[in-house]
Amino acid sequence: MSTPFWAPPPEKYPGPLPEKADVLVIGGGIAGTSLLWHLARRRIDAVLVERHHIAWGASGRNAGFLLAGVASSYAEAVRTYGRQKARDVWELTNENHDRMIEAVRGHSFGYRRLGSAILPDSDEERTLLIESEQLLQDDGFSALWDGTRLVNPRDGEVDPVALVAAFARQAKPGGIRESMEVTGLVPNLHGVTVTAGEVACEAGVVILATNGYTSQLVPRVKIEPTRAQMLATVPETKAITDLPVYSHFGYHYWRQLSTGEVLVGGWRDTSLDTEQTTDEEPTAQIQEHLEQAARDLGVNNEVTHRWAGTMGFTESGLPLAGPVDGMPNVYICAGFTGHGMGFAFMTAKQVAEQI
Repeated sequence: MSTPFWAPPPEKYPGPLPEKADVLVIGGGIAGTSLLWHLARRRIDAVLVERHHIAWGASGRNAGFLLAGVASSYAEAVRTYGRQKARDVWELTNENHDRMIEAVRGHSFGYRRLGSAILPDSDEERTLLIESEQLLQDDGFSALWDGTRLVNPRDGEVDPVALVAAFARQAKPGGIRESMEVTGLVPNLHGVTVTAGEVACEAGVVILATNGYTSQLVPRVKIEPTRAQMLATVPETKAITDLPVYSHFGYHYWRQLSTGEVLVGGWRDTSLDTEQTTDEEPTAQIQEHLEQAARDLGVNNEVTHRWAGTMGFTESGLPLAGPVDGMPNVYICAGFTGHGMGFAFMTAKQVAEQI
């Protein structure tokens, strides 16, 4: 029951740690595979290593939402970052959506673009969402407060594992090596010595696409591992929701697939202390909240999957992209604060352009 709903990719990518690499990407999620895509188009030779299999981490354990912006509402983002920065972030994530989907066109990954809805769970949240509608429209974005929820018509949804797999299939032969856990990095003026157990690789540049697991390898990078839990049900014949939904300031979320399954996630705010972890096992406490939420939505069918994944949260709520301070030739492309699908492709482009 603790197996993620999304099936692992059928493809396998065996291979040892290379002895040398111009660029070594660590992490096989949406960020790592996007980096390979961008680096290839810049004719930079790169190899990706993943300690388990492609999309094993948060990229294969999320709800599959493709949302614009950050976890907070647009009104909150304006207060946090300022009007221009908030607008730039929304533009970046809209571009991320469009360009990422274009990059994997021709592959099947469960893509739908029906929009998303943010449903207020309190008067405070309702006020912020009504304000967000006006701010978004004034800044040139599509948004509609329909009297009960804020609808973002450009948002979408995917099978996240299939999306990552679509990028992986475009890598050069030997460009991905699975079951290869990096245990150490020693940067120097000429490159980085990367170790995986007793094996070593001399890399010109290393890019950390390790998101919530970054602190296990490089503790100086301030990314907080944060567990997110989900469940999925037997397909419902009736409509439970017409759009993917966020609620309660992003702590609650759910969607119904075209095949009828209902996915419910979040509720970590009920136990914040226990969810600051890299442990991928779901807990009874939060799973009870998720199951009750499903029943409250009108789901009658049984739960088929319960799972958890490790997100990477930054202090700013925005990704880290660029050189790691004090570690020459080491770069970071991580810290998506629960919105990796919305940020990673364009963040990877920014990092690739710095190499």
